[in-house]
Amino acid sequence: MKKKVCMIRSNPVRPDSRVEKEAWSLVNAGYKVHILAWDRDSDHKAQNGTITVAGVKIPITWLGYRAMYGEGMKSLKPYMQFQIRMMKWLLRHRNKFDIIHACDFDTAFFSQKVAGNKIFVYDIFDFLYGEPKNPFQQAVRKAQIRIINRADATIICTEERKEQIYGSRPKKLAVIHNTPSAEQMQSGNHLKLQSDSQRIKVAYVGILADERLLTPIGNSISHMKDVELHIAGFGVLEPLFERLSKDCDNIFYYGRIPYNQALDLENQCDIMTAIYDPSDENCRRAAPNKFYESLMLGKPVLMTKGTGMSSVVSQNDIGELIEFNEQGFEKGLTDLIARKSEWPSMSERMKKLYREDYSWDEMERRLIGLYRQL
Repeated sequence: MKKKVCMIRSNPVRPDSRVEKEAWSLVNAGYKVHILAWDRDSDHKAQNGTITVAGVKIPITWLGYRAMYGEGMKSLKPYMQFQIRMMKWLLRHRNKFDIIHACDFDTAFFSQKVAGNKIFVYDIFDFLYGEPKNPFQQAVRKAQIRIINRADATIICTEERKEQIYGSRPKKLAVIHNTPSAEQMQSGNHLKLQSDSQRIKVAYVGILADERLLTPIGNSISHMKDVELHIAGFGVLEPLFERLSKDCDNIFYYGRIPYNQALDLENQCDIMTAIYDPSDENCRRAAPNKFYESLMLGKPVLMTKGTGMSSVVSQNDIGELIEFNEQGFEKGLTDLIARKSEWPSMSERMKKLYREDYSWDEMERRLIGLYRQL
């Protein structure tokens, strides 16, 4: 009899590449998966539907409370409303599932409390670290450690994250990198670029928030004659890029797009960005989707110095590391364009790294191996 899994995520999973990959792999391994998600686009009662990942339809329930990404404390009320509704939904439906798979602290804290005797998997995309002098952050850190200790299995996204969870005693621990799968790229409707010019094309797909240096990037590229920015995603900076795409002939905004189209867009561009704020501990230990996507696609990457996987970029010479400011971005982009003749060799090294160290085939093997132990 197939084991039934409920995966919980605090976004609508349209898209969420990691959740989609894991759910798809579990279904292909014989598990029945249902996703419970927070729809931040509007207020509504529980809505049932499906998402399609590489040709596989996966049932999903959306709980609707409107909230904008990147608004911080303004989202506290809808966040708590989602938590209450999530717990009520789990209490009503938990006997339909054998395994509760909670993604990040913002679903794990309450879902573990109502999971009962179900197998509980804690999947840590981002660990909320605690500043020693901040009592609230220290309390949150301790709460995460308790979840790890009580969970039947814990998943982290890089080996370096083991340092973040020091003091914990996970019963089972797996490292599953945020790497894409070729099947995700090949499925669904494909995307055509809005420009066929010969200008250098820079791609960004993801959350549109200032901690990704996006406002300076948009400003810089808007003044470059020989470079284009192809950007897609959602968040507080949507109005900015809607305006820039109208005002500038070298900035193209695609809105929210499914994951296979995100890979399409990146594959048709020349350079990718994986730029995060190095002052944030999670960014210093990050496993950026964009980094792994650049490896699979063989696209040279711009990354901030001192952030997660930047050492891999420098050791393998597959891009440029930049300072986290507008001048740093401009210099890094200019330097990378000057090395255009080296892009083919960079591409070969990147694809080799993906195949040998980071392929989703290997990550899937780790995920299913962990589940089999449960």
